[in-house]
Amino acid sequence: MRSVAFHTLGCKVNQYDTQAMREALTEDYRIVSSEEGADIYIINTCTVTNRADQKSRQQIRNIIRKNPEALVAVIGCYAQRFPQKIAEIQGVDLILGNGEKIGITSFLNGGEKNSRSEIFVKNIDSYSRYDTLSVSKHHSHTRAFVKIQDGCQNYCSYCIIPYVRGKERSRPLENILEEIGGLVRNGFKEIVFTGIRLGSWGQDLNGRTLNHTVQGEVALAILLERVSGIEGLKRIRLSSIEPRDLNEELIDRIAQLPKVCPHLHIPLQSGDNKILKAMNRPYDTFYYRDLIEKIREKMKGVAITTDIMVGFPGEEKEEFENTYDFAKKMKFSKMHVFKYSPRPGTSAAQLKRRVGEQEIKKRSERLLGLSLKMQEEFSRLFLGKTLEILVEKRRRNNYLAGLTDNYIKVAFNGPENLVNKIVRVKIGEIKKGYVIGRLA
Repeated sequence: MRSVAFHTLGCKVNQYDTQAMREALTEDYRIVSSEEGADIYIINTCTVTNRADQKSRQQIRNIIRKNPEALVAVIGCYAQRFPQKIAEIQGVDLILGNGEKIGITSFLNGGEKNSRSEIFVKNIDSYSRYDTLSVSKHHSHTRAFVKIQDGCQNYCSYCIIPYVRGKERSRPLENILEEIGGLVRNGFKEIVFTGIRLGSWGQDLNGRTLNHTVQGEVALAILLERVSGIEGLKRIRLSSIEPRDLNEELIDRIAQLPKVCPHLHIPLQSGDNKILKAMNRPYDTFYYRDLIEKIREKMKGVAITTDIMVGFPGEEKEEFENTYDFAKKMKFSKMHVFKYSPRPGTSAAQLKRRVGEQEIKKRSERLLGLSLKMQEEFSRLFLGKTLEILVEKRRRNNYLAGLTDNYIKVAFNGPENLVNKIVRVKIGEIKKGYVIGRLA
C-alpha cells in the first residue's frame, strides 16, 4: 500500500479540508507524517498574503528536494490562483484547485509520477453547491473543527479569498448534524464551527434542507439550536463571524443557548471610518460599537476577540491613532494583528500612498502590546473565580492547559487522565498570555 503525507498551510478551513481528504484516502493509502518519508506528498496551500505565497512555494521546493522520487500534488488556494506558476516548479506532478481537491482520490492515479505537471483547476465560481467530505476525528486535538460553509461574496478591497474560494455555499444541515454526532461519539466535547463566512450559512439553501422556510429567521440560529440538542456535546464555538451577520435575533439566540460559548471573534480590520470605506467593509465604527454594546449587555462575561489590519494604503498617522484609540475603547480580550499585503487582482492593490515597512512594524508592535494588556485586563475580571476548563494538553512546564468557554487559556497542576475532560479550576494568577489556576 502506497503512503501519503500531507502538509497544510493557512487557516482552520484548510486544516479541516486536509483532515477530510486524509480520511477519504485511508482505504487505499497508508497515511504517514510528512517527516517519515512518503510515496505521495499533498501540499494544501494558502495565498492570503505575499508571505503565504512564499511559504507555499518554499514548502513545495523543500519536499521535492528531499523526496525527488515521490509524487507531489499541490492543492488549495495558491494552486487555485497561480497554477501555471506552480507548474514551472520542476518536480510537481499534480495541481488541483479548490473545487477539484474534493475528488483527489481519482486524480492520484495510484501514485504514479507524471512526466510533466497536470493541471486541473476550473473557475471556482462554476461551483454553486457545497461538496461534502466529512471528518470523524482530529489529530492531536480535543476540540473538533467542523466546516459548515465555503466561499465569500463580500469582496473586501484587500482580500483575495472570494477569488479562490468562490461563491458562498452552505453545507446541508443533516450532513452537519451527522458529522457532529460522530465526533461526539468519538469523544469530542467541543465543536468549533469554521468556514469562510459563517454568518452566510443557510442563505443559499432557501429552506430546502432546513425542513421549513427560513424567511424572517436567521438560519445560523436554527443550526445552533439543532446542534445544541446533540446529547453529549458540551460546547459549540463560532470561529469568526462578520459584524453585519450578527443581528439582534442571532445575538438573542446565542445568549439563550448555554452550550454556545460566550466568545465571539468579530473582525474589525480598522477603527477609522475612512479606511473602513476604502476596505469596502460594510459597516462603520458607530455600528461596530453599538453591536459590541448589545452583545455585552446580553452575554455576561463574553470575550470579544478581533482582527486588525495594519498598513492599509492611505493609513496615515491619524487613521492609525483612530484605530488604536477605538480598539482600546472596545476592550477586546485579544486582537489578531496582521500586516496589509497587496494581492494582485484586488482593488486595493491599485491604491497608492503605501505605508513603509518600518512604520507598519512599529504600529503592529503597538497594537500587539495593547492586545496583551487588554487580554490581561479581561483575565483579571475572573481572578478568584472558579471556571470550567476543557483540558487540552500538558505543557512543557508540566502544567495541564486548557480553555474556558470564554477563551481564557488556563494552566494548572493535575493528573494526565484529565485531558479531554471539563474540570473546575479556581483562577489565581495572571501570566503573560495565560492564567494560573488550581483544581477546585
